[in-house]
Amino acid sequence: MIEQHDLLDRALATAKLGVWTYDQNLSIFQLSENAREIFEVETNRLTDISELLHRFASDHDRKKYKSCLEKIIETGEPQSGIFQIVCKNNNTKWVRCIGQPEQNYSITKSVFGTVQDITDHIETERKLAETQQKYELMAKNSSDGIIIIDREVTTFASPGFLRLMRYDTFEDYLKATQGSLRPVIHPDDKPGIKTKFKQKISEQADTGTYQFRALTGDGTYIWREDHVNYQYDSKGHLEKTYAVCRDVTKRKQTEKKLRKLIEDKNWLVSTIVHDIRNPISAGVSLNSVLLEEIEDEEQIKLIRAANERLESALSLAAELLELSSMEDENFVLEKEPTHPSQYLSGIIESFQTTAEENGVELIFDEKLNTEQILLNQEKIQRALSNLISNALKFTPKDGRVTLSAILHEDFMQIEISDTGIGIPAEHLPTLFEKFTEAKREGLHGETTTGLGLSITKQIIELHGGSITVSSAEGEGTTFTIKLPLS
Repeated sequence: MIEQHDLLDRALATAKLGVWTYDQNLSIFQLSENAREIFEVETNRLTDISELLHRFASDHDRKKYKSCLEKIIETGEPQSGIFQIVCKNNNTKWVRCIGQPEQNYSITKSVFGTVQDITDHIETERKLAETQQKYELMAKNSSDGIIIIDREVTTFASPGFLRLMRYDTFEDYLKATQGSLRPVIHPDDKPGIKTKFKQKISEQADTGTYQFRALTGDGTYIWREDHVNYQYDSKGHLEKTYAVCRDVTKRKQTEKKLRKLIEDKNWLVSTIVHDIRNPISAGVSLNSVLLEEIEDEEQIKLIRAANERLESALSLAAELLELSSMEDENFVLEKEPTHPSQYLSGIIESFQTTAEENGVELIFDEKLNTEQILLNQEKIQRALSNLISNALKFTPKDGRVTLSAILHEDFMQIEISDTGIGIPAEHLPTLFEKFTEAKREGLHGETTTGLGLSITKQIIELHGGSITVSSAEGEGTTFTIKLPLS
């Protein structure tokens, strides 16, 4: 059975705490085993105080320790101090000594005290101080603004933040805002910021990003972007908020100009398309009537060639309009539950006749075990049809075009591969660009607008997916699509 004093010794050792007594009349120091190890002396009983003092690192600490003992004996009041001890290996340690008079000190002039090794604590404090100095230096020299908000009141603002918000001093900022963000945020932006902030806190999120118009010290507004870190207390309540703040006014102005340019471009494309589509359609209709009435083979040949060009122009107009609509920031992609196996099978089936006419084998290889996924069926069919159509255009007779689909944990992968003529390596980097230089006639004279792959990429990305291509001339091409399941 462990004795009670053994348990106490173990507890003291765990806390790196030792006990000592000093009898002034006998000039004797008595040290517990823990105290002896902390002071790193040879024996538990010292008959000369100098035996202990020579372990101290400096004369200052020796005088301070002796002074503390003398004050305890003279005044009867407890004393404490922190001292540096030289270890046997010439390293140093920090100790805290606390002493108080014994109950019968008026007779014995004896002192009871403790000594604790606080080296780890001192080192931690030193590192924290160094870290704090580094962060203060970073905050002082950073072009970004840095603020700390305690509960709802700003308690720190870096010089960069004051420059950003156009205040001379932190006191000026506090006086104008009461340390709160409420007077700073533009009234029109407050509802959105408040909703987003409440959601972040309810989720106990670690970070957040906010954009709003901020009222500065000179009475003007700037666009401010705050990257925020949240700190919560033990009960889950918001305790502190740390924010890096940036002036993004120029960026917002550029974005506004860009949106205006896109709107103007969309309007121009839409106007042109609508203005030219009707006369082109009328021309196709007129040519169709002429074909029924004209018997001269040479003239029939010319009219049919003209019709092909007109229909190509109609296709280009339709594709321009489609691409323009998807680039509009107000475009909404409507999705519906879709059974992928049946859906993809139907797309493949629609190309079987063309494949047979070209002497190309068309294969559907699927490993799908899910009931439904969310897709915009019309758009995905458009994207896959572009790829299958291209594969058939550039695959010679007796070749093969394969659509394979496999379900992964969080995405569906679709591959359209062919054994066709392949794509020159220099064209691969610009393959998905509008009016790409990679466009070319198919093996059977099929024409292209150069927009199909750009539209395909736009559709896939609107679904949150990705599309890549690999190809080798004379061997074939593979397009790989990844569509997220959620």
